[in-house]
Amino acid sequence: MIVEKNEVITAKPVAIVIDDDPSMLRALRRLISGAGFEVRTFDRPSVLLMAELPLTDACLVVDVHLPEMNGAELCEKLVACGCALPVIMITAHGDEETRALAESANPVALLIKPFPRDRLLDALDQAMHPHSRH
Repeated sequence: MIVEKNEVITAKPVAIVIDDDPSMLRALRRLISGAGFEVRTFDRPSVLLMAELPLTDACLVVDVHLPEMNGAELCEKLVACGCALPVIMITAHGDEETRALAESANPVALLIKPFPRDRLLDALDQAMHPHSRH
């Protein structure tokens, strides 16, 4: 944090995106960074689990269907490791089984691909500012 002339300038909020589709990762990186976030992308749960994650001012955008483990299992592992970051689940599958699996991670939002840009940005805002009303 930098303080200049009674102004506090804070670091950008961080969006941590986990999706095994390289084109989806690229698109989400562009979209989310354009909204003012620092974006960290991961294509496999194991790589994310080895990374150092921020404790605050961050959220996770997690694909439900991933290699190695599903997104809900990844969220369970993160919680078990002490990670309390809010989660936005994303998926290309709108079936009831996938929805139930995603909801088991207690996400801020569940977005079905392809989702509108505004839905993602609203979910990010809700994740980063959970007590504000829109």
